[in-house]
Amino acid sequence: MGNVIKPKNDDIVRKSEAITKARYKLNPLALKFITTIIANIKRSDDTDKRYVFRVKDFAELTGSKYAEIYNELEEAVEELLKKPLHIKTESGWLKANWISSARYEAGEGKITFRVDSELRPYLLALQEKFLQYRLENILKLKSGYVIRLYEILKDWYGTFSRNSKMKKIEKIIEVKWLRETLEISKGYRYNDIKRIIERAKKDLFENTDIKFDYEEIKTGRKVTHLKFIVEPNLVGIENKENQEPYGFLKSKKRFVTYLRKHYVNRPIIEAPNKKRDGQLSRWSISENGLIYDMRLTEDNINATRSDEIYSALYEFAKSNEEFAQKLANRE
Repeated sequence: MGNVIKPKNDDIVRKSEAITKARYKLNPLALKFITTIIANIKRSDDTDKRYVFRVKDFAELTGSKYAEIYNELEEAVEELLKKPLHIKTESGWLKANWISSARYEAGEGKITFRVDSELRPYLLALQEKFLQYRLENILKLKSGYVIRLYEILKDWYGTFSRNSKMKKIEKIIEVKWLRETLEISKGYRYNDIKRIIERAKKDLFENTDIKFDYEEIKTGRKVTHLKFIVEPNLVGIENKENQEPYGFLKSKKRFVTYLRKHYVNRPIIEAPNKKRDGQLSRWSISENGLIYDMRLTEDNINATRSDEIYSALYEFAKSNEEFAQKLANRE
């Protein structure tokens, strides 16, 4: 059994675009469970790794009472085991369950998950076309449909804003596509779907880092398409510095503050050191906030040199997505 994971509301969630656009339907607790697991998967994890959580930690994370989580726990796990997601692939499709097993230890209050191995390529080593957000954005959302709609809108916004630097994006979709992707019951009429969208509009504005409006597009007298207008939300997240996963790259000052908070006496990066004839240095931060080389035993801290290295690390993080992800994950 693996070590117990303590989930945090600022854990970073990453999912491939294929998963974001996959067809599936889960209740909100099951969605929060699997998303919390995903946020704690590391590239270095073995394919057979088990992820262990304390139920009380999850209750605290979601702001729920322990008794409520405990009573709904088994139902949520059943959904993760029995409600597969349908992913389109280049050659066809993939149907897979989110987890391959779950074990609850009543005496210890722990639950252990194993993620289906078929899904791991869609969760690890993502280089392009992936969704990324802080876990806190979905924790207060009470509807599975609303959580899914947040992820879809966030994925669109992230893709278009990265490519064009736009602060506001527009996307037109078919109502039919939305119904199929969210697996909304065929018994739901358009007015029922509209109520879901209206609820999402309110909940996302109050609780997340994006907000949206929408327009109905009719073919004849029937609403067949929807135009979504998505933009950043400065209201939903109280701590504005944490709105974006790479918020620490907004300025060098914020970057230095972030490193000093999370990397004291922890390795940041190994890189050739010109001052030592290209030998590798393992840079870290001392308790007084200066950069030093962990490979050297003698005192090697210098304020001027420290600032130079901070500048170099900052520029490298801005230009290297993998390094920025490592810092965001605090690996």
